[in-house]
Amino acid sequence: MKKLIIGIVGAGLLLSGCTKQAYEGAVVGGAAGSAVGAILDEENPWRGAFIGGVIGAVVTGTIVEISSRAAEECVEYDRPVVYRCHRCRENIIIRAVPGRWIGKCRMVKIKYFKGNRLIKVKEKKVCVKKAPPFKKGWGHRH
Repeated sequence: MKKLIIGIVGAGLLLSGCTKQAYEGAVVGGAAGSAVGAILDEENPWRGAFIGGVIGAVVTGTIVEISSRAAEECVEYDRPVVYRCHRCRENIIIRAVPGRWIGKCRMVKIKYFKGNRLIKVKEKKVCVKKAPPFKKGWGHRH
């Protein structure tokens, strides 16, 4: 029972500073992890569901949060940003590449890799408070 309480408190603390997208990702990851955990733990499916749910929620929420941070930094620094998880068993890499400006927003292409294999590509719109100063030849036609 102690481990159960520690797990719930730990998951709550890890997700306490997350964005709305990270919470949504954590919910999806938690649901998937619960289903897999219940199937894999034949002796006690409730225990498996709980453990799988916590792990799925934390991992998915973290990946969503990191990809959002990479997209924002990509726009802020006006260059590609790469995050690598060296501790992950599958060596997850998230690469954000700046794209075109649409008013005060910039499209960012986020690529997810598992090792060297591309597993997902997503586009995200990142908006800033102030429109960027365009220089001649840098994506703005006069």
